[in-house]
Amino acid sequence: MNFKLLLPLLLLAIHTVFGQNTKTENLLFEKSLKKDSVLAEFAELYHLTNTIHPGQFLFCSKNEFDKTYLSLRKSIKTDLSIPEYYKVTATLMAKIKDGHTAVDRTQITTLLKERPVFPFSIYKIKDKYYLDKSTIENKDYTGLQVLKINGKEMSSIVKEIQKFIHLEGRNETGLNTRFKNFPFFYFIFNPTNKFEIEYLDHNNHKQKEELQGITFETYTKNNTEKIDPLTTEFKTDNLAILKFHSFENGYNENDRKIAEKQIDRFFKQLDSLNTKNLIIDLRNNGGGSADIASYLFSYLSGKPFYYLDYRGAKYNTVKEWKHYAQYPDYIEEIDLSETKFKNGLHCYTETDGTDDWWFEKQQNKPNYYKGKISVLINGGCFSTTGHLLALMREYKIGSFFGEYSQGSNYSNAGGQAFILPYSKTLVWIPTFQYKMRTPNFQYDPKGIKPDVEIQIEPSDLKTKFDRPMDFLIKQIEQNK
Repeated sequence: MNFKLLLPLLLLAIHTVFGQNTKTENLLFEKSLKKDSVLAEFAELYHLTNTIHPGQFLFCSKNEFDKTYLSLRKSIKTDLSIPEYYKVTATLMAKIKDGHTAVDRTQITTLLKERPVFPFSIYKIKDKYYLDKSTIENKDYTGLQVLKINGKEMSSIVKEIQKFIHLEGRNETGLNTRFKNFPFFYFIFNPTNKFEIEYLDHNNHKQKEELQGITFETYTKNNTEKIDPLTTEFKTDNLAILKFHSFENGYNENDRKIAEKQIDRFFKQLDSLNTKNLIIDLRNNGGGSADIASYLFSYLSGKPFYYLDYRGAKYNTVKEWKHYAQYPDYIEEIDLSETKFKNGLHCYTETDGTDDWWFEKQQNKPNYYKGKISVLINGGCFSTTGHLLALMREYKIGSFFGEYSQGSNYSNAGGQAFILPYSKTLVWIPTFQYKMRTPNFQYDPKGIKPDVEIQIEPSDLKTKFDRPMDFLIKQIEQNK
């Protein structure tokens, strides 16, 4: 090997990589967004939100929202970096307390790719914070309580970060779902690459440690799980488990048909084996297609049912704001002659039966399940999953175990992102409110409360022991 030829190539590669990292670093911290343009665009975001958000004032009064907007606007005294502007816009959106309302993180995560970030996700248990997911090199820290990061108390850090995190209503359990992205949020809070933690060791003694940051790309790759949307298991002839990790397999017609056949086969087998107990695990199911949720419910209900009560919009025309949309061709004009004004919204409530099935009476399956149903839920249950849980509560189907869900009997959604014209920031703002037809449902702003609350223990983070599932299985075995 000719080392005289190789050395210049190595130096060139090192220089290129260093140059790319330096360029990315500059883009992250350069105050590239001009003050006057940012102020003008921030006003546009404010007016756009006021115009279209259907649930803007469910948990935040107009006075509170306006006060937050004016305070944030006043805080813009200089040109801003991209992360600084993200923090401003995300704080305004988070004030609404709507889980579907958020500023997209992609612009920053792309720039963060090669930058060292805090190397752990965080998990909250009984008002204490624990180190959770990281790389294999950091496995010995998993499950340990973290007290401080860089000299600041965890409770103070979380209080600040929560200001720009989107959660539904008064929900608290959904925070653990958001904190799977703690390295990102900590960067927004404190864009350092040094991480000294104070924590309690296995003997409950206070310790300090300088953690080595890991690149955001490494963190993401190590903590992205590939999970099938739907899995089934027959533990015994007396117990079956249906795990629905997502309802997103219903958006595509081909995927939906595959999922429906899986559900058909599963319930056919339940019927043939006369299985007495069914556990439906909906934990961390963030929602998806209403078609699949309704199809599943048709196997749980002993009688016909209705899905939606209404689909309502705040605006009466799309002309003045449609151009902001990422995909404007998918935004249709409101036909006020077909709507009813309800809860301050122009609501679609009826259909001719050819389009919006969700207003029509749905038929339950002849071989619907007649055994005992237990449902596992947590703060990751959101959107369409909340709708399904609300239907189950309305029709008194099953018992719920675990933690409060984040989703409930409504959601503000629409599947549209809007592009702010100057910074090209992508903002998710709902265009419709979807309300379930559940007249007897008892609404709780914290989410849907389980019949039996089961909190995991810190040691479960390390051992991956599924405490809620174990509790349910043992209870079923004891009640044979």
